[in-house]
Amino acid sequence: MILTPTQNDLDLFAELSGDANPIHVDPAFARRSGFGRPVAHGAMLTAWLVRAAGLEGAPQATSAMFPAPAFAGEDLTVVREAEALELQRLMDGVVVCRLNINGPISGENAATAPCCSGVPLKVGMTATHDAFIGPDVLLAMQGLQARASQADISSDIAENLAGQACMLGLVSTVLGMDLPGQGTNYLKQEMFWLGALKPGQNVHAKVVVTRIRPEKALVDLSTHVSNEDGEVLARGRALVSARDVKDAF
Repeated sequence: MILTPTQNDLDLFAELSGDANPIHVDPAFARRSGFGRPVAHGAMLTAWLVRAAGLEGAPQATSAMFPAPAFAGEDLTVVREAEALELQRLMDGVVVCRLNINGPISGENAATAPCCSGVPLKVGMTATHDAFIGPDVLLAMQGLQARASQADISSDIAENLAGQACMLGLVSTVLGMDLPGQGTNYLKQEMFWLGALKPGQNVHAKVVVTRIRPEKALVDLSTHVSNEDGEVLARGRALVSARDVKDAF
């Protein structure tokens, strides 16, 4: 299966999730970054691989790594390696996303402190994002995700997978827009999926800085998603690079 993330895909995912991190949607910013051109959202690549897995139900846990960037306009191929699924660049075989499903992962907890943009990162900083997920958003996410499937699945499974993609997108929004902020690059996201996102609800995403490695421009964060009733839908952890985030260190 060949998948080609277009700039239109990146713009649509940004619109659906709220993640308008300029490394994805602003070619001028991306040219000045360490990438040199727009790169695909890690959350979108994860959503594609989850759909490509051909599951009989929504996963209980996912762990995605992003060893290399996936550039807009470059062909990717889906490859199964042992227990993992990979998206590889067709031109050189470089892995841009590696996904393990329902494997053991661990979450992290940390004391929280308010996020202050434009100042050096500190352990305990927290940022949140709330969004209303309507049926139209879930349906559009299903359409984007379905590009990675060659088989029909039930409407319930498709909705659940799209809901997880939306939640990944909300976490990505917090990371890419607030903490660490614009220019953030996903390196890894692990998530326990604890509940299904239902259309017509407000969803709350939160991230907390748990570790900082300024010499490598790396930041570890805990991630958390809940619905308007306070039910925890997902929790996990992320690893990101903040090398292109202004004043991060």
